[in-house]
Amino acid sequence: MKTVAYYILFFLFLIILLPAFMIRGCFTSPRPEVKGPDVVSVYIVNEKKLVKMKLEDYLGGVVAAEMPVSFHIEALKAQAVAARTYTVLRMRALGGRGCEKHPGADVCTDSTHCQAWQSKNEQMQKWGVWGYFNMKKIARAVKQTEGLIMVYNNKPIDAIFHSTSGGKTENSEDVWQNYVPYLRSVVSKYENHSPKLISKNTVSVDLFLNKLKEKYPDIIIDKNSLASQMKVLERSEGGKVVRMQIGNKTIRGSEIRNMFGLNSSGFNWKVEGNKIRFTVIGYGHGVGMSQYGADGMAKKGYDFKKILTHYYTGVKIVKKEQVFPGIFKNQR
Repeated sequence: MKTVAYYILFFLFLIILLPAFMIRGCFTSPRPEVKGPDVVSVYIVNEKKLVKMKLEDYLGGVVAAEMPVSFHIEALKAQAVAARTYTVLRMRALGGRGCEKHPGADVCTDSTHCQAWQSKNEQMQKWGVWGYFNMKKIARAVKQTEGLIMVYNNKPIDAIFHSTSGGKTENSEDVWQNYVPYLRSVVSKYENHSPKLISKNTVSVDLFLNKLKEKYPDIIIDKNSLASQMKVLERSEGGKVVRMQIGNKTIRGSEIRNMFGLNSSGFNWKVEGNKIRFTVIGYGHGVGMSQYGADGMAKKGYDFKKILTHYYTGVKIVKKEQVFPGIFKNQR
């Protein structure tokens, strides 16, 4: 019995612990001295420093941070292409505007401003002994899409993405007021496995009114007849609240979402006594690719190209050197 136990422990060491130790020893933060046309300058927010790294190396950290590693490999590949496109559009060496919050950076690791990113060490802390296998899966998604970006009229697109649309994505102008031809509302069928598909929030009437008065000091609203003084004026094609009337004010649904920490602006509400109960559909702004929708499509047999061309209307998927000839060497 002891011999069997020793064999089991040895086997576990070989397949789990040894790779984990190897990763801890081998993966370090990217070196700032890397050079070449495909180098991206990243401001790492939690370390407050600017680091230069190879684009493809950077993408592994983005995919790890932005999408669950348990997702289908085709969804991870779609995320890799979206993240690469998003980054290429912003690279100053390619004519991009860079990160507006951090001078000298192309992008930052603040997910509310650019894209989330995790170092290899952070990934190991998150995944533990399974880190080696998870990183191999992500590396495969990046490698199998190497150099691919999405273009519209032969220019890299702004490859916006979100967690869960709630059944239909948004037109860009319904969220940010600017029309973008490839960010059109499309049906997103396969999101039922998202834990954020439906959520509920309860806010006291007093807090609701106080926050509104803080933002709009001249608002006129009667607490005793609140339900009759709230109505939706416009919903988007994706079903989100674009504008609503509250008392004498017209307020955007996105403002209500931000004010009360709702998962999306796809909400309904019910006033019950001194409580307002919100039922919210979806998670995120709803524009571009739905990540859970991408995973659902992948599980239904769609490859990453079909996923991307579904969520980004009229785009083409090409090698980046086709768009920037003379800057990038041809990649095989």
